[in-house]
Amino acid sequence: MVQPPADRGVAPTRLWGGSLAWAILTVAVVVAGVLAVTVRPLAPDLGPLPDPARWFPRAVLERVAAYRGPVRIANVVGVVVDIAVPLLVVLTPPGRRLVARIVVGVGRQRPVLAATAVIVTVIAMSAVARLPLAVWAYTHARRFGLSTQTPAGWAGDWAIELAIFVVSSAVVAAAGYGLLSRWPRRWLLLVAPSALVAVAVATLAMPLVVEPLRFDVTELPAGPAREALTPVLSAADQPTTPVLVADASRRTTRQNAYVAGVAGTRRIVLYDTLLERPPSQVALIVAHELSHERNRDLARGIVAGAAGLWLLAVVVDLVLRWRVARGRQPHVADPHAAGVVVVVVVVAMVVTTPLASWASRRAEAAADLGALRLSGATAVHCAVQLGLVERNLSDPAPPTWERLWWWTHPPAVSRLELASRIDASRAAAAAECRREPGDSP
Repeated sequence: MVQPPADRGVAPTRLWGGSLAWAILTVAVVVAGVLAVTVRPLAPDLGPLPDPARWFPRAVLERVAAYRGPVRIANVVGVVVDIAVPLLVVLTPPGRRLVARIVVGVGRQRPVLAATAVIVTVIAMSAVARLPLAVWAYTHARRFGLSTQTPAGWAGDWAIELAIFVVSSAVVAAAGYGLLSRWPRRWLLLVAPSALVAVAVATLAMPLVVEPLRFDVTELPAGPAREALTPVLSAADQPTTPVLVADASRRTTRQNAYVAGVAGTRRIVLYDTLLERPPSQVALIVAHELSHERNRDLARGIVAGAAGLWLLAVVVDLVLRWRVARGRQPHVADPHAAGVVVVVVVVAMVVTTPLASWASRRAEAAADLGALRLSGATAVHCAVQLGLVERNLSDPAPPTWERLWWWTHPPAVSRLELASRIDASRAAAAAECRREPGDSP
């Protein structure tokens, strides 16, 4: 095969503002992202996971195992599907013909739009291939009392989540291919600064754009829960932080809370199912979310996310240039290679998932420690962890491979052990954490 020029057919490579300035910005974002993950408040290393039987009765552990065992297998199958679908598109004649038809249909003179269309199509195909797993997960959750949705309600939510993912992926693909097409030799200098702005804007807009598609949220009403939160908010120097309630009960019986937004959109959101707990436990959970705020975890995540996107772009660039050098595509922005980009992105995400999970577990452990220090409520912390395992059927001590690969939070046994270790008397704390038979969560 005759090899065409490396960047034939792409736009000129002039980059405004000077390459040096953009290179400095790129280095600054990447270094800040690495520091955001590595230099941060930490909880002590607790060593190997304790025996869950220390805290949980056999009946609870058996029910958790019955639920989590099949879910664990389904998660692995899902990863295989995520990798297999784009690989089939790239490696098989029918897949390559599909890509060619899409490019011709959109128009070769519009390479950015054509590449985006290819990527969106592959993502949609992956979602359809995953649909049987999603249906099974829904029915499995209903069987264990974790889902309250009708099939129609679940299908509607699945479609909404798919639409959100497809639209966001299309925006990222169009932006990436736009930079690659316009500045094929220097586009990497723009990725990190652009990603920083994009991730910050997305985080800012999430509560205003995406959250309303998932939940109806209202302000936490006056009552015992609100009264219990007042001293916690004051102790964290955030007395005006909005605390909202999401109508999660129309979908699930699970209990959860999260921090969303930045600056003017920042808020703490509680599932309405969480309000079934005693006010002291709700306050402890809010203290955990406030600790994320005090540790600047959202800001850290924005910078780390931008750095991660740049590193991913570097890998994509290397693969595309390798293909150009071997005559497998005419130039780096060739839309026919968009399926290859999907493969690279999916594989990179799978390979780096343990790193992202590790960073998240460290942040969550530090937030647990902050909540315990903020509230001093060791016994309440233990009651929360015990209750969440029983209510959400989360594995209190998952297998090592699963914990290292996927778990974004410390297992419940680690969170219970943390409460024991920071208490002045470990024996007293262990007694506080141990639930007697018949006690309510």
